[in-house]
Amino acid sequence: MDNSRDFHFEFEESVKTGNPEIVSFFLGRVKFIDSSGIGIIIKVRNQIREKNGTVNIFGLNKSLNSVFRLSGLDKIVNLYTSEEFLNKYPIFQEFVDKNSK
Repeated sequence: MDNSRDFHFEFEESVKTGNPEIVSFFLGRVKFIDSSGIGIIIKVRNQIREKNGTVNIFGLNKSLNSVFRLSGLDKIVNLYTSEEFLNKYPIFQEFVDKNSK
């Protein structure tokens, strides 16, 4: 199975058991994303939006930041630098510290 399919399955399972209002993706270790990965982010955004929720993406490297902006994702999800995100949601500091290495 590919990563995007695995991710979408796990996301679907977590939405069934909870009702997330905010979904945040830390992509600090992601170096490349293809169209299927972008498609999954759009599907997640649409599902969360149906529940009046928001999707945050943070920690993008320069290249991915450009891809997200050129593809228009910055208009449908919130893009943050890690610093901006952690200023808004400091509870995630430990998670980011642990997963940035």
